[in-house]
Amino acid sequence: MRCTNTSLQTHTRDPYFESEYFSRFGSGLFNIASHGSETLCYQPYVPSESRQRIENTSKEWRQILGSCSGLLLLFVGRDLCVANPLTKKFRFLDLSRLMGNVSVERFCWENRKHIGFAVDQIDQATQSFKIVQLTEEKIANNTSYEFEIYAGGDSWRESKTKITCQSSHLHNRMKKPVYLDGSLHWLREDGGILAFNPKTEEARLIPTKLPQEVSLKMLFSAGDSRLTFVSATKEVIYIYALQDDPKWVLVTRIRNIVLDEERCGYYWNVEAYDGKFLVLRENKVLHVYDLSANKWEVVGSIPKWSDASQDIFQFTPSWSSVVGLDETLACGDKRDPIRKTEVKRDLSLVMGLVDVEPPFRKWVKLIREI
Repeated sequence: MRCTNTSLQTHTRDPYFESEYFSRFGSGLFNIASHGSETLCYQPYVPSESRQRIENTSKEWRQILGSCSGLLLLFVGRDLCVANPLTKKFRFLDLSRLMGNVSVERFCWENRKHIGFAVDQIDQATQSFKIVQLTEEKIANNTSYEFEIYAGGDSWRESKTKITCQSSHLHNRMKKPVYLDGSLHWLREDGGILAFNPKTEEARLIPTKLPQEVSLKMLFSAGDSRLTFVSATKEVIYIYALQDDPKWVLVTRIRNIVLDEERCGYYWNVEAYDGKFLVLRENKVLHVYDLSANKWEVVGSIPKWSDASQDIFQFTPSWSSVVGLDETLACGDKRDPIRKTEVKRDLSLVMGLVDVEPPFRKWVKLIREI
């Protein structure tokens, strides 16, 4: 019995075990209006008989800019914040130079795809985060890219890196950049991919072309440790992976059997993909395809009163300690006492959406106490 307990304790302390558990049983979807809203919804991936949409409403306007490795990057009013909803730790940040030049609402609507959010694992139990603000300037027939970085501390700094490429806009259907293997990736209209490593500050253009016969229902994402491109029709969803050539190669076909033919005039699109789950929105209904089980399920719905344009973020909880996050506002916080109370209250509402301790965690605690 003692040997068994020792084995279980070793297994449950393995971060990979906990990560895999949460990716299957603790994950969910955040959704919010694309232009921001006072209402934020969270829909967990749980057995269908116990599914429910959890939402909260506050007096503060909010917007999610990114979700990565259990952390959220979001605006609460005019305050930029990184938070771990599971551990209830957070940090409010200064705005970047560009964020401070326009209203937050306008910035989020026009520049969301320019913001990259990166989370790295320092060791088995510790994470760090970086935020990158991309700026682009068209000069004659070229486009020049520069980067502003937040990598801890209390301020942003401009990177010395500047890269100039043949002119092309960021792809208008790319909602946010993709973080993979230490680099943020932005998809361009010409099919090329701009990559930037926040740690080394190296930038490069990956010269590739989009797959032929690309549908308007598309998604740029990552899954199985590869950049992926999803193109969907009413009949089939095609998933491509980027090979080293670089070239997009078809790796998976999924039958699109969830659309109601009588409602095909309604909005539908592929909203998220991470290699384990694919999320498809059909009007107000959210369908999830589990690649390991090879089946579709309805994971939840978008409130009937909400706007048609929604941003949907996959979220996998993490118990990792994060450098720079705390349970209280920083000692040097310059907000007045009333504002401090307001932002803490509203942030607690956001983090409270992921507030249920899973059976796994209770089970692990019992094992570790034996």
